[in-house]
Amino acid sequence: MTTYNVDAFPEIKDVQRVELDILIKVARLCEERGFTYFIESGTALGAVRHGGFIPWDDDIDIGMPRQDYEKFLDIAQEELGDEYFVQTRKTDPNAPFSFAKVRKNGTTFIEWNKRNIKMHHGIYIDIFPYDGLPIEGLDEHIDKCLKLNKLQFKKYIPDRVGVPQKSLKWKLGAAARRMQYYLLKLYPESLLEGKIKKEYMRYDTNPNEHGFCTCFSFVDRIIFPNELLFPPQKINFEGEEFYAPAKLVEYLTLMYGDYNQLPPVEDRVGHRPVEVSVTEELFTR
Repeated sequence: MTTYNVDAFPEIKDVQRVELDILIKVARLCEERGFTYFIESGTALGAVRHGGFIPWDDDIDIGMPRQDYEKFLDIAQEELGDEYFVQTRKTDPNAPFSFAKVRKNGTTFIEWNKRNIKMHHGIYIDIFPYDGLPIEGLDEHIDKCLKLNKLQFKKYIPDRVGVPQKSLKWKLGAAARRMQYYLLKLYPESLLEGKIKKEYMRYDTNPNEHGFCTCFSFVDRIIFPNELLFPPQKINFEGEEFYAPAKLVEYLTLMYGDYNQLPPVEDRVGHRPVEVSVTEELFTR
């Protein structure tokens, strides 16, 4: 019998139901408007290994080429309506993310390291933009963009990711992180945003051409050949059909290595929210 270690998060099934609802709405809008999207990361892994959610996973991730990502953001709030909130730095200035989230209004999902941020904390799915990469100067460009991404994250989130630990090493790291947070408060927001936008979008993502792309919102440096992602192919996820990376086996191997190997029980955890709220009314509409 497989153990999934979700006891500390009893509402996870309800959270997943809300996230699936958001994904269905977002996917429908993308397909109606001709925007390319694909489920990715743990969501793609869950589709292959579990036929849906990884049992302990508490979010959904999708990716989009930058061009379609920007077009999606232009229309998403109006098209999705008042049930949802499209969260970006523009619509929610305290949000510390370099990517978008679509959140369900009337729900709550507060993560520990973001508990003190005054922003929308509804249950969400993540939408990541994928940007093109140059042939020459590749390493320099990626390193610069990843540094900017980490800088933005540290500017808005004073706490380390994860649940606090008692070790001296963890406490020293937490103190250093908080010091960085206060120092970065002196860095003008408009200047940082301008630099990020300029560098991320320096090269186009063209799914129809041979080349490479990446998602600078990821902490790790991962370079994807375009043919690994495009054109996306449909796959089953929780009884619904969604687009996934074109070469899914190769994609998952690049991301996870032996992706069929389950992690140790103690690592089968999600974001460890400190507050979750889902009303039953959401499931009876």
